[in-house]
Amino acid sequence: MKRFLLALAVLSPLTGAAVAQTRGGTITSVLHTDPTGLSLAFPANGSAQFVASKISEGLVDYSEDLKPRPSLAKSWTVSDDGLRYEFKLQSDVKWSDGKPFSSADVVFSLAKMLPETSVGAREALREVASVEAPDPDTVVVTLKKPVPYFLMSLPAQQVPMMPKHIYEGTDFLRNPANAAPIGTGPFKLDQWRRGSFIRLVRNPLYWKADLPRLDAVVYRIIPDASSRAIALETGQIQVASSLYLSSVDTKTFAASKNFDSTSKGWEYLSQMSKLEVNWRRPPLNDVRVRQAMYYAIDRKFVVERIWEGLGKVATGPISSKIPFYTKNIPQYDFDPAKAKALLEEAGYKADASGARSDASGARLKLLLLNLPGDERYARLAEYLREAWQAVGIEVTLQITDTAGWENRLKNWDFDVAITNLSQFGDPGLGIRRYYDSGNIRKGTIFTNTSGYSNSDVDAWFAEAAVEMKPAKRAELYAKIQRKLAEDVAMIWLFETEYLTISDKKVHDIISSAYGPRGSWDEAWIEK
Repeated sequence: MKRFLLALAVLSPLTGAAVAQTRGGTITSVLHTDPTGLSLAFPANGSAQFVASKISEGLVDYSEDLKPRPSLAKSWTVSDDGLRYEFKLQSDVKWSDGKPFSSADVVFSLAKMLPETSVGAREALREVASVEAPDPDTVVVTLKKPVPYFLMSLPAQQVPMMPKHIYEGTDFLRNPANAAPIGTGPFKLDQWRRGSFIRLVRNPLYWKADLPRLDAVVYRIIPDASSRAIALETGQIQVASSLYLSSVDTKTFAASKNFDSTSKGWEYLSQMSKLEVNWRRPPLNDVRVRQAMYYAIDRKFVVERIWEGLGKVATGPISSKIPFYTKNIPQYDFDPAKAKALLEEAGYKADASGARSDASGARLKLLLLNLPGDERYARLAEYLREAWQAVGIEVTLQITDTAGWENRLKNWDFDVAITNLSQFGDPGLGIRRYYDSGNIRKGTIFTNTSGYSNSDVDAWFAEAAVEMKPAKRAELYAKIQRKLAEDVAMIWLFETEYLTISDKKVHDIISSAYGPRGSWDEAWIEK
């Protein structure tokens, strides 16, 4: 492919000199493990989202300030009653196999495929009454009730558009396209050598003029964190998320004059690290035991020492970075004495000599399922074992790979699990699915796997999902947060802060609210 300089010049962050944007070249990034698949239409781990977001697109996109902007839909109108959305689609869009993209694909995606395959999409489309295509360039979505966050549910990361001609009449779960997806995005899959690398190449049929700028994006699979840091330092890779670097290495790269770092681009996800507690298993169904576990954890220590200050202590189920957050709910600050007292009250006593009630020397025993892929979570698991042991809870760590972690979690085969929750910009999208009893679905990841069930919370979520007045929604979400905290539905540890570390020669990789999970259609690298 012939390469040429674009007319636009920018200032190099390293020298301050003008540098012309270049077309062509390859940016290499890194993953800690192979994705479980490359389609956003199915529950997928983080590795899949980094890659698949370069291949698939949604109707809308979101800026870093969480404002909607066109993607496959170039414009939209909403009726005064909030029930009818009319989308005008981009012209002359093609799938990467050359077939035309049209409103028929949108109808198929929204009305047929995604509600069957994606938990996130199912929640987002819960109130859809009908999806119609008056012509190839128009889609009309009619809702049963107004949904205040409906547009926010439509980016690719939540509701990707899927090719009807590839999936219609097939077994969605077993379709070969799941591992070799057909998309409308700026890149398409060239090669996936499992355990080694994934190579995406420029989609020559991409509908945005003169984009993407890059010839290719490569993801190297490097399981070891120190090896990932060495690869970044030596130029074998040019971009890495702090999700895949140790805390010490992240600080080192962020301070280096040879690299750029930014926390922008995680606004839509606003992730939170938490402990899911399996309510089905005694004694975890006793609120006093859950409270004791909470009080035994020094979350400030976790943020400051294990995460090197990259984050803040969570005050409840909703991130402070998204709307309707409140901290005026019950708090469980570090207090080991209170933890011991609660365990005593729950019947897990120690005698006057200090000997514990269990013959092995423990008040009770628990299994802790670690979150794989990040050495900080391994350190967190070790810390939790020590913290709980200090109040009389014996912990056995369960160490597994990503597939094993997902399998245990979705099949409810755990006591306590370290997990990460994405908030998706609104509690109706990112929070409800974890606590609504109607979303208890064994065998499906990223659902209400803890088994929490409260009819009041269910009713408040349902009411908030269709309430158009922000003040009323705020009241409902305040009640939800308060009740979840009173019940200790989960143990919320900290709001994560991630950095994207990149070589100074890399530009424009962060252009949306999804950061490194964005499309990279405008990204470029100096020659």
